[in-house]
Amino acid sequence: MPMTLKARNRILIAFFIITLLYAAMNTTAFIMSLMSGTLVFPDNVQRQIKILQGLEFLSYDPFAVCASILTLNAYVLIVTLVVYLSFEKTQSLETVYFLGFLLSCMAESTRLFVPMASISLAPPSTIAVITRIVAGARVLAPLSFLFAELFSDTESRLFVERNFLIMLLASACIGMMIPLDTSSYTSIFTYRWGMNEIFHMSRLLLVCSTVAAVVCKLSQNYSAETVHQGIGFLISICGYFILGNSDSFILAAIGAAALFAGTIYYLKSMHQTYRWR
Repeated sequence: MPMTLKARNRILIAFFIITLLYAAMNTTAFIMSLMSGTLVFPDNVQRQIKILQGLEFLSYDPFAVCASILTLNAYVLIVTLVVYLSFEKTQSLETVYFLGFLLSCMAESTRLFVPMASISLAPPSTIAVITRIVAGARVLAPLSFLFAELFSDTESRLFVERNFLIMLLASACIGMMIPLDTSSYTSIFTYRWGMNEIFHMSRLLLVCSTVAAVVCKLSQNYSAETVHQGIGFLISICGYFILGNSDSFILAAIGAAALFAGTIYYLKSMHQTYRWR
């Protein structure tokens, strides 16, 4: 059976409540750790973006990483509410797959448990699990937009739950299988993952595939809204990658601005598309 509008809205409400509780727990625990002085940041970290090494104005600040994680929490809360209010009466399959992107943003906040757990006291297996969750989330983010482009037509309405499950399982499998280097930490509170170049190239391939899907859609039926959605996607995903790798306040500010601006642009153009259907 196809997902009904009522079921989709209930999922959005449930997701918002879960996100609200999770964000409140995360923020409260962080503030308590900060006030009690129990936050412990990893030593001798490797910058997540290596070319930033040595740039004084983009120097590493662990509190910038915390700020970027809390920003992602706030982003998920705000955008989930916006999606529900804006598409409450709109049968848009893209919003279902967009939940995958919001889920990937929420998964990033697990990194905040690493300094709160006082690293030296946290078992390596816990940090390994967090690292794998983050790796899976970073595949899920571009994959969500790709599925939104490939499976947003009327014929796909019957298979939206199956497609969403495939999307989640594919991301989780990659996160579980990727090798980890447990001897060193990154500047964003994770272990380093192996096959780094292959991992980044696979995510870039997903982004390029989404762009190609948008171009194919335009070649069949050109519309300004589709162009705007493509632009919004690119800005959003760039903002997500920048914010997720932010270890300085300047990068965090740039990433947050791009993520929020791109998302607003993407959702606004999508709303315009369904407004005339």
